[in-house]
Amino acid sequence: MTVDLSQVEIVDAHHHLWELGRFPYLWLAPNAPPARFGDHTSIKRNYLPAEYRADFAGFNLRGSVHVQANCGANDPVAETKWLQSLSQRTGTPNAIVAEVDLCRTDAPQLIARHAASPLLRGVRAMVAWDADGRWRFADRPGILLDPAFRRGTQALIECNLSLDLVVVPSQLTEVADLASAMPDLRIVINHLGQPESGADESGQAGNEDIWYRGIEKLKPHENVFIKASGLWIIDKSWRPDRLRPFVTHVLATFGAHRVMYGSNLPVEKVNTPAAVQIRILAEILADFPIDDLQKILSDTAKEFYRI
Repeated sequence: MTVDLSQVEIVDAHHHLWELGRFPYLWLAPNAPPARFGDHTSIKRNYLPAEYRADFAGFNLRGSVHVQANCGANDPVAETKWLQSLSQRTGTPNAIVAEVDLCRTDAPQLIARHAASPLLRGVRAMVAWDADGRWRFADRPGILLDPAFRRGTQALIECNLSLDLVVVPSQLTEVADLASAMPDLRIVINHLGQPESGADESGQAGNEDIWYRGIEKLKPHENVFIKASGLWIIDKSWRPDRLRPFVTHVLATFGAHRVMYGSNLPVEKVNTPAAVQIRILAEILADFPIDDLQKILSDTAKEFYRI
């Protein structure tokens, strides 16, 4: 497949913006240590729509989805309100995925307050927890099975909102359970489910096998989607030979209509700029129909997030 990538529409399903003086952003503080994805000194500064759009120069960026950026605000609704006003001024972003602790007793009320912003499309739950302690965004295992969490997700359904999930491969079976119990809940797994290549020095033994089995468990659940984003977890340099088995497996398992590209900017550009990401994805998908590339780069996200 030979394609002029400058003519392919792109709807970025996953990016961040921030204004450091507005919210605490503790993970971006001057003295914050290097992150798992590398030394992020270069992004410890404001990242706003003009720079974001410049990072897609030469490409046909038609829309974007802002995913909550761990801003540290006492009231996470403040981030959503700021993003809504930012979009009204600049045209970016075109959809918002907010921060909500779905286990809170007042989660339905918090969701409703977020939803006062017209661009709200969903919330993100960072519930990753593995037994070895490599990923502990959650304070305990099994949150996806918690009745309190399920009550929060029911509120999402009632508001026609989706659920972004940050999980590790060992939790994919729990995602399948959630999808089965709540078939009306639209779920999208961030960062390909965070598989870690055993060939990499940061790899976790057995992670790949667990990931493959988990992805297969999700195949029949048409309400589960997945983002080709945050692929630094597999390989920081986005080498095609390292990414190809994972990307092609989710495409073969889910179909292009359930896979969407997310730049993860500006985090991902610490290692791999958006232009390189897009070219590498096109290379990996060279033997697939052009329609699949268009769905992954644009159409799936456009439909899922109602852009």
